[in-house]
Amino acid sequence: MPREYVNGAGFTYLGKSYKLAVVENQPEPLTLSDQFYLSRSALPVAKSVFKEWYKQHAFQVIAGRVEWYSSRNGYSYQRVRVTEARTRWGSCGPRGSLNFSWRLVMAPMRVIDYVVIHELVHLKEKNHSKAYWNKVKLLMPDYQQQIDWLNANGHTLSL
Repeated sequence: MPREYVNGAGFTYLGKSYKLAVVENQPEPLTLSDQFYLSRSALPVAKSVFKEWYKQHAFQVIAGRVEWYSSRNGYSYQRVRVTEARTRWGSCGPRGSLNFSWRLVMAPMRVIDYVVIHELVHLKEKNHSKAYWNKVKLLMPDYQQQIDWLNANGHTLSL
């Protein structure tokens, strides 16, 4: 069922649901404070407006978390990219590029942190060996809860 961009529709950001209000005379196409405010003039392209908003915020949030975890734990990466990936939340390129789906920014921060840690650890451990999971557990002892959350709720992180 296609998503509706109408007053009262719910949209998630950082694990919290916000209602949508379609408003007149707003200079920005989309803003978020106590709720999402979508300019009526942007209504015909609402899906792409939301997608761009999520992409921008995903980059800011995720790049910040990558920097925070890498600087405290001795990981070095080349760059952070936000992608259109639909089948994976993140990936680690062979030259140290970390890639994350923009949809991830809809998840709670703890889940985002798990995916960031998951990809950072791949910079040192290229597979999902016991050594890999031990490094993940060192940085996030409750990582399995975040995996469970993604398995149960990941399908809801979409437009």
